[in-house]
Amino acid sequence: MCMKKRLAEIFKNKCVTNVTPDDAWKYYWYYDEESKPIGISKEISRIERELIELNYVSVNINNLADIEKLLWLNFLVKDDHSKIPATASDTTTIKFIFLFHDFDTNLQLEFESLVKDFNNNFGNYFKIFFLESEYGVILDLSAAETPQDYEVEDFLLASKQDFSSRLTFYQTINYEINNHLPQKFKAELELFKKFKDTNRSLMKCKDIFLNYMTSSGVVAEYAIFDDWFKQIYLIDTQILAVVKCYLENGFNVTTGSKVMHMHRNTFMNKLDRFVDVTGLDVRNFDEAVIAYLMLRVIR
Repeated sequence: MCMKKRLAEIFKNKCVTNVTPDDAWKYYWYYDEESKPIGISKEISRIERELIELNYVSVNINNLADIEKLLWLNFLVKDDHSKIPATASDTTTIKFIFLFHDFDTNLQLEFESLVKDFNNNFGNYFKIFFLESEYGVILDLSAAETPQDYEVEDFLLASKQDFSSRLTFYQTINYEINNHLPQKFKAELELFKKFKDTNRSLMKCKDIFLNYMTSSGVVAEYAIFDDWFKQIYLIDTQILAVVKCYLENGFNVTTGSKVMHMHRNTFMNKLDRFVDVTGLDVRNFDEAVIAYLMLRVIR
């Protein structure tokens, strides 16, 4: 029987397998066979603790964050499926927030501290890692929990103002946490490297897509966009027809509704539905261009 199951059976609710920094001080920590930390409540007796430490290597509480960072990096960068971080079991989805920066070591520490402060307000859903020289990533495990998207975006934009240096963020869509995640991570990072816009503070998939299409005009090369397109494929074909009609008639709702033989309010409601699902506000010219390109790709 593996260590995790053995300890869980013995100590039941006094045994935790997920790293929870807020109350980590309440537990004694040990490595399991896969070098993942397991916590045992400090409510156990001294003799029980001594017996555990005869068999398992103890972990200093100050090293827990470093252990988790190493596990995430091994999983995402080295594609090590055998060591999916314990915190990954808390949620089924993850969002990457890549950053392009010119931080020195001191600024990196300051930024990590800023993320930690934000984290403390929202349940430790965010993990910050610096990758090669000019790139880093924040892992957003908040999923449908708090904070809301606008709160995360406000934090990122405020960070840009706090640091008088080059700083551009790229916030991806949500991905399922599974064995395919490392490939998604690497593909998204590659896209960001090639198609980032350093004049912008915060980019999203639609912005990367626009830069990609305007530079190459071919979407087939990057299967990474397939995940984003899935939300378009599920939209009712009549809504797509309304959007196409709106764009081809000079952004004019009155003209578009007449062409579609549709009540003006119904026409507008279908436009609003498209905006809600895709996040693309087709009343904005740049985002309308993205929508039009997408409609061409899925036609």
